[in-house]
Amino acid sequence: MTDRLREGVDGRVLQKLIPAPFDAAEFQTFGYRAKLSVFLAVEPSADTTCVYLDLDSIIIGDVGRIAAHVAGPDNLLMLPPAGLGFGSLRWFLDRVRRNPARFPVGNSSVLAFHSAADPNLARLYAQHFATGTLPPGLDSAIDDIVISAFGRGQIRAIPTDCAVMLRREFLSRIPVWPRIKSRLPWVRRRRERLAVVTLNGVSVKAETLARLTPGARLEDGRGRSAPWSEAGFGALWPPLHAASQRLAATMTAKSD
Repeated sequence: MTDRLREGVDGRVLQKLIPAPFDAAEFQTFGYRAKLSVFLAVEPSADTTCVYLDLDSIIIGDVGRIAAHVAGPDNLLMLPPAGLGFGSLRWFLDRVRRNPARFPVGNSSVLAFHSAADPNLARLYAQHFATGTLPPGLDSAIDDIVISAFGRGQIRAIPTDCAVMLRREFLSRIPVWPRIKSRLPWVRRRRERLAVVTLNGVSVKAETLARLTPGARLEDGRGRSAPWSEAGFGALWPPLHAASQRLAATMTAKSD
């Protein structure tokens, strides 16, 4: 999905213009609700599983492992919030509290869903937007909140052996923990199966990683940090380091 068709794109890539109302300027500013249009990228008749990745995501394994967790049209997966995630206990507490304004909010840097989902999240949002019947706050909320609100009680977490956020998986508020964690056998085995590491967060973008000297301290601006080296990231540091260099170069070329 794109705001304009671009030349020089790999022929295997199908470009589709972002449809109304998501092509309006108000959807492409704070919160970038235009992202909701990804739920319209594939026609329902295709009856297929879809995986969405933010552009600042690094693919290091088989993305099909994420798709495999979508069993049917009712499934919607995203990166979970901290703490209880999207587990059964969290949804139980959500039902008990019955607070329409407070609910678990995931991260939409990685999404997995089915093209035949009914209702389609984007169409449902567009319908409420057009009729002025959106729940309070969702007319200006960020995409993560909108998706979490409309998928409330239905969303499941993308497993941490499929996709993770770099800052949550590798950084810590305890300085020595990343070095210890990267050596734990069960962590190493789980990370070996990872398909995607997403660079959500302004302080951990590819451009930042590309400028870091190996061994320097990577910080996320929220108190988390880790050495940008194999000591802090384990066996995944070499591919992450190489991929961040390529991704940063691509972003720079596009901006030029």
